[in-house]
Amino acid sequence: MDTISTLKIILLLITLFSALIGFVQWSDFKSERKQNKKNLEDFINNRKTTRRLTAEELELITPYLTNKKLVKPYKLKSSLIDSEVSIIEGSCIRHSFYTNSEETDFYYEIDGIEALFPYNLQLFSLSHNVAEVVFTSNYAIVISFNGYSLDTLADFGATPNKKNSLYSSSTSSSELTRPINEEELQLLEPYLNNPNMVGHYEHSSTLASPDVSIIVGSCIAINHSNNSNDPIYTYQIGDIVVFFPYDMERYVEDINIVQVVVTEHYALVVKINQYDLKTAKQKQEQLQQQRQKQQNKKTYFESAWKSKKEEILPEQNLADANDSIMKFDEEYIEIEPIISYKIVEQRQETPIESSNRNKKNNGILAAVFLALTVILFIKYWYTFDSWLPLFIGLSLLVSIVFYLRKAQSCTLEVNRIKTKIHYKDDIKNRILVGDDRTLKYPAYWTPFLPYKSDEDVDIDVIVKKEKLLRYGNLLSISREIEEFGPPKFIMRNLILFVTAFILSIMTFKLVDITSNLQLATYPLDSNVSVWDIKDAKSLKNSPIKKGDLINIKLKGASCNAESDMYLEDCDKVFINQQIASNIEEAKANSNLVDALFDGDLIKTVRDNDVKQLEKELNSEKNKKNSSYNKEYQPGSVLSKLLHVDHLILTVDQSCQLLGEDKCKQIKLILIKTIKLTDYELDQWPQLVEYSKQHHNYDKIIVASTLEYLETQISNLQKSMSFYYLDKANTALTNYQQSPQSVSLALANANEIKINYPDEDKDIVLLQTYYNALSGKGGKVKVSGLVTGVDYQNDNTVSNLTIDDDLLYRIYQHQLLSLTSPVFIGVVIFIITALMALSNGIIICCKLIANNQRKNNIIKAYENRIK
Repeated sequence: MDTISTLKIILLLITLFSALIGFVQWSDFKSERKQNKKNLEDFINNRKTTRRLTAEELELITPYLTNKKLVKPYKLKSSLIDSEVSIIEGSCIRHSFYTNSEETDFYYEIDGIEALFPYNLQLFSLSHNVAEVVFTSNYAIVISFNGYSLDTLADFGATPNKKNSLYSSSTSSSELTRPINEEELQLLEPYLNNPNMVGHYEHSSTLASPDVSIIVGSCIAINHSNNSNDPIYTYQIGDIVVFFPYDMERYVEDINIVQVVVTEHYALVVKINQYDLKTAKQKQEQLQQQRQKQQNKKTYFESAWKSKKEEILPEQNLADANDSIMKFDEEYIEIEPIISYKIVEQRQETPIESSNRNKKNNGILAAVFLALTVILFIKYWYTFDSWLPLFIGLSLLVSIVFYLRKAQSCTLEVNRIKTKIHYKDDIKNRILVGDDRTLKYPAYWTPFLPYKSDEDVDIDVIVKKEKLLRYGNLLSISREIEEFGPPKFIMRNLILFVTAFILSIMTFKLVDITSNLQLATYPLDSNVSVWDIKDAKSLKNSPIKKGDLINIKLKGASCNAESDMYLEDCDKVFINQQIASNIEEAKANSNLVDALFDGDLIKTVRDNDVKQLEKELNSEKNKKNSSYNKEYQPGSVLSKLLHVDHLILTVDQSCQLLGEDKCKQIKLILIKTIKLTDYELDQWPQLVEYSKQHHNYDKIIVASTLEYLETQISNLQKSMSFYYLDKANTALTNYQQSPQSVSLALANANEIKINYPDEDKDIVLLQTYYNALSGKGGKVKVSGLVTGVDYQNDNTVSNLTIDDDLLYRIYQHQLLSLTSPVFIGVVIFIITALMALSNGIIICCKLIANNQRKNNIIKAYENRIK
């Protein structure tokens, strides 16, 4: 087995593991959506409504109830369950099954409920969101999001549910556009007409396009001056340079939703977050009025921004600068209290609590060494390296040790903390506590944990795993294990099941268990015979059985006569060393064959008679009365055909066997060549009779007719060859089907080579047939494993099928020892098959037990709450 084959096997295992992981991820994604549907139903049953849907809002969402393309990849629902408006709040999270840019299966979720955003309202997402929604049977439709109504982006050329990553810190440039309105254009005119209004920016007097676009991202202040005392700033969102008219940079946040129009050099801000040009202008005018009233006093924004700008480093986030500004005057900022938690106690995990975790022994090492065992065995199967059985045994032993090894129990550090729940994520089964600390909890705790808590609660947490062990006095992992036992973990069994299942199939196909089972048991039960056959009688009468090893080396072999051609390489060979009873029927007329295939059958010379005749023809060219002018054309090249009688009689004898249909042409040519006139066929008997009476007579002929004559003689030879070969083939077919013959065939349709003493071409092939019928066929040498044997009524062998694989031809003695590849392969197959079967059963039992355990726990908590 070469390295490429080994790598292919390893790649196959990796592919199967990857497919298994992909299937698990797909199942998780589908289960999330199923849980979302349940959350939606629970929310609808217990919801509190705030108002009814207005006619304008219904008109705006109607396209999302009728057009499949607008809601894709959501499944279109053509009606609302009612017109009541409710409020949901929390983080807006985008879930997707694929991770590439062409993902086609995704959804948005707020507070465990799938939400559809008409007109790209998701652009206004914050870390915590408040949404007004109406419901279909599958999802909620957002009609207001963080204060933004449906008509906010309705004027834009919107493509709903754009596949933009709206929750990353990077800028996302939207394809949404709308025309700039007259009021916005008038407010921007001072900045287009007066270069002084844009400060250090390169002035642009016209708009590149009248369309307003949306960009999303953080705003960066970039200092273009080397003088720290005189900084020169421009602002940038992503890769786009922006200019803020009317000091609109005061409204910058961490993540900004900005409407801009583009000039040649930069983008002019039309609206940032919820602040438009009109609002910014009014704010600027208000500040200017305050400056006039307090000429000797700097206002908050002016002083703070001016003093802090000097401290901003190049490419510093503008939101960070604003945070520094806010520290100077608390009149303009409302600081939220920091949510924290208090560690009440630190301890080690109890053994009961540790049993809730999957131990480190996940079966990977056992699977790896089991795969290594099979790889070494495959190499041994093809190479017979004498050291490999030792390594195979060691690798298998190590795999069994890792399989039987019990996981070592270890305890982790546990903190008991007192804190409040800030947010609960039902999809990922986690809660947010303290200062943005995330803790995971069991999925079945979801109905019993609040989305938020107003009072501090004692919580036990595994520090390293960030997992909940206890929530108050209601939920406790320890109590669950005491009452219902620890959960059953299947990952180890799943890995071993998949690995063992694949390896058992590979081993089964390689070893061919069904054919080699008897051979595999030889070290334990020597029921296998090794036969050395050197004569047909022994082959016919030996009690050969399936699974025996055999070596055949004898004569009397003939290729299957029913094949299309009689070749040296045959699909089936017959062994028979007895003389055929019908051998005379297949025997050819040796005198006729020798005569017909004699190279001198057509023999010509140019002697003095020929030359004298040519001279006479030339001299009498103009004479009318000549004894030659009717048979020869003056100027023709002549030649003397010798032994015409032998030629005529040989052709006649051949035609008597073949029939008149195959001899018309040659007879016509001979009559035309030899007779003076009257070329009809009824003259042929006279020509034959004349030849019988006149031995060794010659005939001067026109040399050009020899080519036609030689062609017809060649055709006659081929016809005679086919005639005798057909007779011989029929006789050999009957001979091979006789009770004295034994047929040999190789497994997998391989061919057997026969060595003949004669060359296999033309008439010499007749001798090959005759030798076979005489019991003197070719030599054959076959060794291998008997995979099939048929007996006649007298218990003599009639048919044998042999597998001549290198394993059975060369290494027969090894096959009969404990290092036999077949024996080792069967042992490995039994181990892998039993491992796959046992782990498959264990997986099913554990899944059933875990499901029953979960149901019992949920029922116990429900009873405790009641």
